[in-house]
Amino acid sequence: MKESIYIRNLGPIHEINIEEIRPLTVFIGKSGSGKSTLMKAIALFRWIHKMHNIRSFLKHSNISKSPFRFRMETYLKNCGFDKFINASTEIEYITTSSSGREYKIGFSGKKLRGTTSNADIIDQHDLLFNKISFISEYRNVIPLWADRGAAAAGAYLGFYFHEGFNDFDIASEAIKELEFPYLDLKLIVRKTHFGKKFLVMGTKGAEYEIDLKNSSSGQQNAIPVTAIAEYYSKHFDFDLAINSSIIKFLGHTGRLKDFKPIQDLSDIQKKVFIHIEEPELSLYPDAQCQLVASLISNCFLNSHNNIELMFSTHSPYIINYLNLLMRANDRNSLIDNAKLPYEDLAVFLIDEGSNQDLMVQNVRLVNTNPLSNPINDIYDRYSRLD
Repeated sequence: MKESIYIRNLGPIHEINIEEIRPLTVFIGKSGSGKSTLMKAIALFRWIHKMHNIRSFLKHSNISKSPFRFRMETYLKNCGFDKFINASTEIEYITTSSSGREYKIGFSGKKLRGTTSNADIIDQHDLLFNKISFISEYRNVIPLWADRGAAAAGAYLGFYFHEGFNDFDIASEAIKELEFPYLDLKLIVRKTHFGKKFLVMGTKGAEYEIDLKNSSSGQQNAIPVTAIAEYYSKHFDFDLAINSSIIKFLGHTGRLKDFKPIQDLSDIQKKVFIHIEEPELSLYPDAQCQLVASLISNCFLNSHNNIELMFSTHSPYIINYLNLLMRANDRNSLIDNAKLPYEDLAVFLIDEGSNQDLMVQNVRLVNTNPLSNPINDIYDRYSRLD
């Protein structure tokens, strides 16, 4: 499946056009440039596409009246877009199947289109079920939130925080121990009478054991990201999740007896989309790079599921490191147990409400020159003081 998106006049975004979202897509730019807005818009339309696929599957399976409704106002509010939308806001998300069929979902005039008419139903051979994970920049609160347990009931820290926390909570049911070699530690999950306890233990001769909530800010940011990626890579059962959600819903609505599936759910294409805001938070440059290496290894080299990864960043270290991983792939080698094909990567500089493609085809590299301007400016100003 190929994806593209066009966005005009959405908050800080003036006009952005991405002709092809790649398995690893990265956005870099200044604070407030629109990176997170762009990533949230893509995640939102991927979710709408997911619901469109489920609706199409049910219609193909004799459930003529869809039990699912698109409540665009709620979705926009969850994304924080309700204040961004105006009469000129336009979004068009297009998926192209392997057979060449295009499916468009658009938003204009404050209305969603492309998901309701019979003409827009997805062909049964093009059906795709996806799982979407969004890990927000507020994930450093997850350790404290997890430790509070029931005491946190009723509190609300925003849609994306709770989505990320739920993913971490589910991941910690499957993962009892996880090593972080680049941080010289491992995470231990223990069940107690009072709930789960998250411990950080030192490795390589450093003997200590502390609660995750008392660990460093870098550790509190990196551990949830890595645990969630590890879960979706090796533990997430896509067939079980899809079967249970559809069957449960049909059972509650009394429509199970009418359900005549066109094909086994296990035969339908599936994909996990992981979105991360600023994976580098509170990490030293070499740890930033090794975290990205672990994500690439988990998502692309050692995964039981089909995973695509997207993240926003401020770090030029990470972008330069991606060039190293592409060179390793071209040399049939590994760097920090990871490598990355040039064809699987897209990097965009988000600036002044638009996007600049940084991929350079003839040399198979990311153009990092625009990212060097701040440091060059510092050197120039330093030289002028002589």
